[in-house]
Formats: sequence, C-alpha cells, structure tokens
Amino acid sequence: MDRELTQPQHEKLFPYLALLPAVVLIVLVGILPNIYTFYLSLHEYELISPPPVFIGLENYVNLIVGNPRFIHAITFTVVFAFAATTIELLFGFWIAYLLADEDVSHRYASVIRTLLMVPFVAAPVVISYIFKTLIFDPTFGYLNYFLGLLNLPIFNMFEGSMRAPVAIVIMEVILRTPFIVIILYAGISSIDPAILDAGKIDGASGWQNVTKIILPTIAPVMIVAYVLRFIDALKMFDEIYVITGGGPGIATENISLYAVNQAFVYYHMGFAAAAAFLFLLLIILLVSGFVRSFKM
Repeated sequence: MDRELTQPQHEKLFPYLALLPAVVLIVLVGILPNIYTFYLSLHEYELISPPPVFIGLENYVNLIVGNPRFIHAITFTVVFAFAATTIELLFGFWIAYLLADEDVSHRYASVIRTLLMVPFVAAPVVISYIFKTLIFDPTFGYLNYFLGLLNLPIFNMFEGSMRAPVAIVIMEVILRTPFIVIILYAGISSIDPAILDAGKIDGASGWQNVTKIILPTIAPVMIVAYVLRFIDALKMFDEIYVITGGGPGIATENISLYAVNQAFVYYHMGFAAAAAFLFLLLIILLVSGFVRSFKM
C-alpha cells in the first residue's frame, strides 16, 4: 500500500531529474561564463599585471564614446551577417526548390544531397584555409587562373577595404548555404503534393505556385532558418581569422575578432570583456527584434 502511494511522487520527480544534467550544463557553460565576463568588464584588468581594479562602467563608456574601431567592428558584424544570411536564404531556397522538383532533380538529387553534407563534416578552419590558398591566392589560386584563361584582369581579393569583405561573404555563402538548403528542402517536401497539383489544375503557373503556395506555407521554416544562420554569422570568428586576420587594416575585423585582439594581443582583459558583453546584448536585441517582427 505504501509503495502505491509513493509511486506517483517518484513519477512527478522524474522529469526534473531527467532535465537536471542539461540544466547543470547550461549553467556551467552558458550562464556562469557570462556572469564572470560581466564581472571582468567592470574592472581594469591587464592580463600581464593582475589583480583587477574595479572601475564600474568606464570600459563601456570608453567603448561606445570615442572608439571608432569598436563602432566599425559592430557595424561590419551586423552588415556582414545581414548580407551573407540574405544571400544564403535566396540561393538556399532556389536550390531546395529544384531538389524538391522531381522533374528537375530525379537523376542527381542523391548526389547533390551528399555534396550538401560536405560542409558539415569539414572543419571551418580547413575550408577557410583552402579558400585562402587554393582559390583566392593572387598567384596560385584557381580564381585568377580561370580569369586568365578568359583574358579577364587578374586581381587580389585581399587588396583594399572592399574586396576582402566580398571574399569573406563569397566563402561564407558557399560554406553555409547547404544548411539553409537542408532546412528549406524539408519544409518544401512536407507540402502535400495534392495542393500543388490543385494549383496547376486551376491554371496557376510555376511562379504563382511558388509565391502563392510554397512561400506562405514554409514561411515559418524560412524565418527559423534565417534567424539561426544570422546568429551564427554574427559570432563568426575562425573564417575571418584564417583568411584575413581582420585586415587589410581593420576592414574585416568583426566584434569577435576585436574582443580577441583586445584580450590576447593588447592584454586588455576588462576592455575585451566589456566588448564581448555588449556583443551579447546586441545579439539578444537583434534576435528579440526578429521574434517580435515575425511573431515567432
């Protein structure tokens, strides 16, 4: 009888016990580091001359007021994320639509799906180094080789403040578009074929099927894919570090690279912590704006 009375109580506790490891991991990996980052941001802490000295919000004031390098890093980070993610969404939808069309992809769909998985199994650092040396290199890269075959002018993608960002966007689009393709392909494939057939019977063209049926149906999926890729593009570090190192000058220095430089090149740990915490707040505000705008 006692066992029957205590059994429901164990059943109530089981969901909390099952979630406990995940909660502990989130606290240790996500919450505590952010708390310590905010603590460091309130101090003047030079890595080579501890201990930290409390200065309040002075690091934040110095970042926002009279620091054009930080403002440039924030601007480049947001503009790059918007540009790369938007291009990826456009190309990703086009490729996903072709893959979902049996008349177009019935022969090569399996091969294309396999190729789309390549970026997921290769390290971003390795792919970035391949782009830097084998494709964009001004002397040995394939890009200039094929330009030479076409009698087009040869140029250095890393020369000037405009070409280097374009090179990074190109690499990011090629590397990350498969993520968008896989998500949108799943969304398009989930549409009942009878709905599309009914549209064709009613005289709808292919473009009308896309704009009136497919896009409205998978709009929530597209929003989720865009937000996930946008967040990932905001915090990109390894690709920029390998390809340009933030150069030429600071033309391609995003906020992640800026914080790393402040911490481990100039040893301003408190200053870097303030930049990182402001970046966290920026991501929260931008994602909250997306959620409210699209009512996710």
